[in-house]
Amino acid sequence: MKLKWFIWGTLLGLSWQLSAEELVVLKADFRPRPPEMRYGATSHSFTGPLVVILERACERAGCKIDWQDKPFPRSMRDLSLGRIHIVPRLIFNQERNEIAQYIGPIAIRANAILFIAHPGKDLVHEEQLLTQRIGLKLGTYYSDFINYDNRLTRVTAADDANLAKMFAAQRFDYLAVIDKNSAEAAFEEIGFHDYYYASFSYPNRMPIYYGFSRAADHQEFVGKLQYQLEMMIWRGEIDEIYRRDAEVPAAKVSVTLPVDMLGN
Repeated sequence: MKLKWFIWGTLLGLSWQLSAEELVVLKADFRPRPPEMRYGATSHSFTGPLVVILERACERAGCKIDWQDKPFPRSMRDLSLGRIHIVPRLIFNQERNEIAQYIGPIAIRANAILFIAHPGKDLVHEEQLLTQRIGLKLGTYYSDFINYDNRLTRVTAADDANLAKMFAAQRFDYLAVIDKNSAEAAFEEIGFHDYYYASFSYPNRMPIYYGFSRAADHQEFVGKLQYQLEMMIWRGEIDEIYRRDAEVPAAKVSVTLPVDMLGN
């Protein structure tokens, strides 16, 4: 009898090992967007609600995530070439829709587009932007007007750190900001505080998606992950993940969409 249970246990263990080895590996690009995506406590570890939600949905869909830490412009290039599968928190626009399928949205955030100004140079209406220089993060979508209107003078940089240095050096008049925490951290890093938020801003309700490369393999996981995320919303898991994350203030937790609004 003992031999029988030993053989059964060995076979069961081998079965679990083979199942784990057969999991499909999807490559996802991390970029620091606190509090929703942050570096973890150990080297090459990542945390935050968007990391936890994707890993949990992927595990249930039969895959696992291989995270890579990469600047956003490189992520967009690799997404278009199919070198990676997933970019979290990819803002929707028609240009990106050509290279990525959108999974979600998992939530909607009230996330206004703000403008950082130099002292004594307030921005009170949109028309002022036509005669000034605007600092923008390379590869980031703000709005059709900010990104595509040919009348605007844009100055771009790859990340918040460079944008902060360029603003401090008077390279442009206003800095357009979607991620306020990241921009303020960049200014703090260089010890620059001689700025303020302009009066004018764009109201912006931002759906939170995961972008899945149209050129990558394993396209079957687009539907599988969409289903798992819908189930997580229906069970209240996504709200719970946000609530449990100590870095996310309760008043700023995303408002989750009803399941019947997903995929539209």
